[in-house]
Amino acid sequence: MRLIRTLEPRKASARPLALAIGVFDGVHRGHQAVLKAAVALAAGRGWISAALSFESMPEASLGLPVPKWLGHPDADAEAARDLGLGLLYRVPFTPGLGRLSPRGFAEAVLRRRLRCGAVVVGSGFRFGDKAKGDVAELRRLGQSLGFEVLEVKAVVLAGQPVSSTRLRAAVEAGRMAEAARLLGRPWRLRGKVVRGLGLGAKLGFATANLDSPQQALPPRGVWAGRVRVLGAKGPGPWQGFAANLGVRPTLGKGLAPSIELHLLGFKGNLRGRGLEAEFLKRLRPEKKFKGLPQLQAQIKKDLARAAAAVKGKLN
Repeated sequence: MRLIRTLEPRKASARPLALAIGVFDGVHRGHQAVLKAAVALAAGRGWISAALSFESMPEASLGLPVPKWLGHPDADAEAARDLGLGLLYRVPFTPGLGRLSPRGFAEAVLRRRLRCGAVVVGSGFRFGDKAKGDVAELRRLGQSLGFEVLEVKAVVLAGQPVSSTRLRAAVEAGRMAEAARLLGRPWRLRGKVVRGLGLGAKLGFATANLDSPQQALPPRGVWAGRVRVLGAKGPGPWQGFAANLGVRPTLGKGLAPSIELHLLGFKGNLRGRGLEAEFLKRLRPEKKFKGLPQLQAQIKKDLARAAAAVKGKLN
């Protein structure tokens, strides 16, 4: 799969695109249905399968409340690639792009620049200035501009449509089993290990501080899970962890929220490395202890419980 970061014009001689459009944040089952439809349509016509997504939430350029991201951009791209997608356009959602009328977007982007043979969207799709265009409008424009439009029905799970809103609510409530059902795979947090304040090491329990563009997080507290180091040759083996999500109230006031993972049985320096963490069980909520000895005693208990929680789940 080729990743393209601009809406570069395609040659007139290029094969048409079967283009899926959406934010595809997290690539949940609903997104997968749209992407699979584009891949299947392209295969049947001898075209190229593609998707158009964005580096930022469209709401950010429209002055609207911005939802929290669900997926890491690299993980989302990998999920799209694994579905057989040929091209992924991940471009900035600029104010200029947002101001295009439905016809302007369809004509300038879909027809002239990308040369689409077909456009694949989910039910409820909106586009153009102030989201004035809907699927019916897109279909009318396609008829006049020479591309087909395929609307993919919503994927229904447990009587409700699968959506980013529903997935975000499950993650932020700590319902990780539900999140996994909506995704068709476990929800995982991916990020880079950055320099922390060294507070964990001072307590005798060194941690890897994770910086991630994924903003949606499970509830604050101590979690058990498994984590793997990401590398150029692929991910390493799963290792157990105990993590603290929160502001570490026992250690001081005004500390910024952090994601700190203590890898069970690991010794070494992970600074600058990429990690992918899967949260399995919340061991307890965040709590302020009377002092460091009480906190240290609790951490020892947390590590024992985390080791029990991940036993048999590291393969």
